[in-house]
Amino acid sequence: MQPIQSDLNNQLLKQNFVSRTETEKLQLEQCQRMAQNFVELENGIAILSDLKNNKSYVYSGKIADELNIFQNKNNLEIESIWEDELFNILEADDVLQKHILELQFFQFIKTVPFEKRKDFCVISKLRLADSPKSLIHKMFYFSDALHNNVELALCLYHFDFLPSFDYTGMIINTTDGSIIRQTEVENSNFLSAREKEILKMIQSGKKSKEIADILFISINTVNRHRQNILEKMRVSNTTEACTLAAKLKWI
Repeated sequence: MQPIQSDLNNQLLKQNFVSRTETEKLQLEQCQRMAQNFVELENGIAILSDLKNNKSYVYSGKIADELNIFQNKNNLEIESIWEDELFNILEADDVLQKHILELQFFQFIKTVPFEKRKDFCVISKLRLADSPKSLIHKMFYFSDALHNNVELALCLYHFDFLPSFDYTGMIINTTDGSIIRQTEVENSNFLSAREKEILKMIQSGKKSKEIADILFISINTVNRHRQNILEKMRVSNTTEACTLAAKLKWI
């Protein structure tokens, strides 16, 4: 599991869940119907993830046959909230950007009044790894009856019929079409300007003392920034951090 995906996994699954209420059972059934209806209408793939129980319901239309995935049966249950069988045929960098955006969406949605949360979603254009084709992905979060947790995530996939040469993703308000956050510019704010500055110097081979002298700050401050970078990016060393940040065009 990639570092960002691991961080998102922890935040989603380690919420303070309580016993499922009758209202939440009805919401699960309603979302299952939405997933099935989408598949029948769009020939797409719908993944309904139950975060409380760490499992997913997979609904696959004709697109699954074209992509040669989820072939076991029409309605498949998997013991995970991640559709790795689908992720494995996508560009790895696109999947990473998608997960960063979903982490930001998870943090954002909790600031939205409960009754308006269904108005917001993530939308991404994801490139297939070995094909010029790409997929459109939309994801909605559904909260519990007490409004404390995100209990369900509904992901919808279908073919994108316009050429796509790069990953594109954003958080949108579906009621008015406004963009709340868009990659890659906003994802680059995952690190502060000073953290990116220091990471770029590390990438060029500079040591903590050199960085401290150049920026007129203490070595302790440099080391604190280095530690913050590792914690934010969920990597074990600055070499991994530089590689990942360069891939994402943050530095």
